[in-house]
Amino acid sequence: MEENIDNDNNIENKNKIIIEKEDDINTESKPKTKKGSKDIKIIIVGNSGTGKTSFVNKYIYNKFAQTYSPTIASQFSYKIVKIKDKIYRVQFWDIAGQDKSPETTRIFCNDTKGIILCCEVNKIQTRDDTIKWKESIEKNINLEKIPIILIENKCDLMGDDESKYNQDLELLNLFGENNKINKCFRTSALNGFNVEESINFLINEIIEIRGDNFVNPRKDSVTLKKEVHQTGVRSQEKNKCC
Repeated sequence: MEENIDNDNNIENKNKIIIEKEDDINTESKPKTKKGSKDIKIIIVGNSGTGKTSFVNKYIYNKFAQTYSPTIASQFSYKIVKIKDKIYRVQFWDIAGQDKSPETTRIFCNDTKGIILCCEVNKIQTRDDTIKWKESIEKNINLEKIPIILIENKCDLMGDDESKYNQDLELLNLFGENNKINKCFRTSALNGFNVEESINFLINEIIEIRGDNFVNPRKDSVTLKKEVHQTGVRSQEKNKCC
């Protein structure tokens, strides 16, 4: 297990991923991007304040909000990508973080194709808690054919000690190996480091496992009528890194 720390040439891309321009995203007036597209549902979980929403927003909109807005309940967003002339709608389901008792529901987990576990680089407890989140998901769905990545977010807050950086990276990779995680990444939603690389890796893993076998959503799944749905309360706390 290795971290991708350079550029796109270091990504284990089995397929080329083309991201449609932002005008084609999150609109009801672009039927061509939806017709015949396949849904890839990815859920992202982790403790509150680890930067889950900022990570997703950086990937979809290439934006970073300096104000901290905790997610209440859940948030849904998506991005259209093209892989080998096939169109996929990559959905991100972001549930509100709960530090004391990580909990997910069956409806939230149904039809999941990939999982992102999110922790904060300078808070080891948040890394340990990702396993509680993983176990909570496993109570609702079988994880046998669902690839999982771990992102250690806010790496821009790390110091310049290269020796400590490499030592901590080895521990992160060992943590992933011991907990059946496909790959671990250090990421920064602030500067975009490894954001696209980590998600591209996960998408390619999903496609390799699923091939063209993307089943229709279950009848008891939630269908969201709005393409982007967010319920949140903006706090006044500023300059939080996510």
